[in-house]
Parts: sequence; C-alpha cells; structure tokens
Amino acid sequence: MEPKDLDKQIASGKIGRLYFFFGEEQFLLENKIRAIKSRLVDKDFEEFNYTKLDGKKVSADEIESALLSVPVMAEKKLVVVSNTNIFGNAKAKDFTKICEAVSDIPEYMTVIFTEKEFDKKKEKNLDVFKKNGEIVKFDLLSPKQIELWLEKSFEEKGKTVLAGDLSKMVALCGQSMSNVYNEYQKLLNFVGERSKITIEDIEAVVSKSVDARIFDMIDNIAEGRTKTVFEELNALKSSGENPSTVLSLISSRMGELLMVKQLNDERVPADKIAEYFEPRKHPFVVKKLTEQSRRFGLKYLREMTQKGMEYTVSVRSGLLDKWIAVEIYVSELAKK
Repeated sequence: MEPKDLDKQIASGKIGRLYFFFGEEQFLLENKIRAIKSRLVDKDFEEFNYTKLDGKKVSADEIESALLSVPVMAEKKLVVVSNTNIFGNAKAKDFTKICEAVSDIPEYMTVIFTEKEFDKKKEKNLDVFKKNGEIVKFDLLSPKQIELWLEKSFEEKGKTVLAGDLSKMVALCGQSMSNVYNEYQKLLNFVGERSKITIEDIEAVVSKSVDARIFDMIDNIAEGRTKTVFEELNALKSSGENPSTVLSLISSRMGELLMVKQLNDERVPADKIAEYFEPRKHPFVVKKLTEQSRRFGLKYLREMTQKGMEYTVSVRSGLLDKWIAVEIYVSELAKK
C-alpha cells in the first residue's frame, strides 16, 4: 500500500485492523499514526484505548497482552508497537506467538507495528501482514513533492512563495520532512502577518541541513574551491554538529560515489542503481550522486573511501580527536 492510499482510508474512516509501517521518512510515518489516532481514539478515554509499546526491550508477552485488551467506554482501541524488531530479528518462539496474535485482530482494534528500517532479506517475515493487513513504506519525498507540500502548507496560512524560492528552500533543508517542517515553522514566525515570503526571508531564516552542506562540500572539492569547503566545515562545527556524524556522512558519501561510479562504468541503467542502496535511495539522490561521481577519478574515490574508514577507526580507538580527524580528512579530500 502507498501512503496516498492510506490517506484515503484515514479520510474515509475506513481504517484497517493491522498495519506494518517502515521507512526513512519517520516524520510522515508519525503523522499518519497521529491521524489514525485522532480518528479512532476519543481524547477523554485515551488512557484506556491507546497503547504505545516502544523499543527492543518490549517482550512478546507485553505485545500479546496489549492485543488481548479491549476498549473502555469506546468502540475502538489503537495499539502501536514501535522499533521492537520483532519481525526482523525475533526468536522463533516469540515470532510465532506474535504472528498468531496478529492473525486474528478483532474488529474493535487497530494494530500498527513500525520500524525505521527493515532488512529486505527478512521480507518473508511480513507475510502475516500481507495476508491479514497492509504494509506501508515511507520513503523520502522527492524535492518536487516537498515543494508541493510547502506550497500547499503556505497557501493554507495565507502565504505566497515563488516556485524558484521554494526550490531554494528545499535545497537548504534537504529531504528530511522533520527538518523541512521545522524550517517552515521558523519562516512563518519570522514573517508574521506579512503574506509574501521572499528569497531574502528564506536566506535569513532557513538553516542549511547537514546533508546539504556535505553535498555542497563535495561539489566545492570537485571545483577546487578549497576556501568554500572549509567555510562549510566551519559552519557545521559552529552549529554544534556531532563530529562523528560529520565524519561518517562524508566517508559514507565517498563510498556511495565510488559505488555509483563503478556501476556507471559497468553500464548499469540509472533506474537500477537505486536498488544497490539499502535502504533504497530516491532517484533524485542517485542522479545527484551520479553527477558528482563523474567529477572524480576512480583511484581518488577508492583512496578517499579507504581514508574515511581509517579515520573512523582512529577516532573510535581514541587515537585522534574527532574534529581534528574530520579536518585532516577534509584537507586530504581537498587535494584532489
């Protein structure tokens, strides 16, 4: 099932009994759960008719107990079980118990299992959802989809934004809807009662995402703009970003560029390259990686991917300060 089909179910009130939600776009996933909760659960009796179980420490017995409960002073009950990995890495006994429990959900209950990631190799474990419910994957939206969402959201608030300015905002925010939403709220507060939002407003308020900065850094490395590379790095440092995260993102990006370049050299079709990523990347991201990979040599990408792993090991073993490791790595990248 696609998220848009789920929207139709929620809008009509014809919500099913069993769902498995997963994917990178956790903001939208959580929004759908809130929408379902709003439809099914009376706020006055939420304590009795809404159960949330979260984390790998949740036992199969706890889940089974929640599924055996009944609504109080209401017609419906909602149970949400998140991030337990029960269908990804469960013990055989627990897995069997939960599969049996969700195979016969009563009419008065809706049960939603959610995971941020799910190993495609374990897909057969979701057969119980295919048979008795629905599986919904929440992928990252494309930049165009995010622009349309922003346009509609601004219109609902009586605001107008030029299409080109919306594109600039999305480029700054990246593809995380959580980040996009936060920047959208900041912009609304900044303009106040004013109806027109300008590019000057966007540049004054919207913070560039870590991913966007990493992409820009690599573009600048490819063009030999060393000064701009370190300006981006200093901005990440000044904003309080975790150096381990920054190192991991840069190193991972080098690895992705290497893989994409090798696949392109092997003449793998562009629409097939996305399948080599786990989780699968949006075609827009693959296109951008492909464009960047063409600006680097294979030898350079191999060496820099290896360097990234070496600096990561040095940081984890305590041999190098985290930010020093990032700065040295970026310096080596800039010697392209």
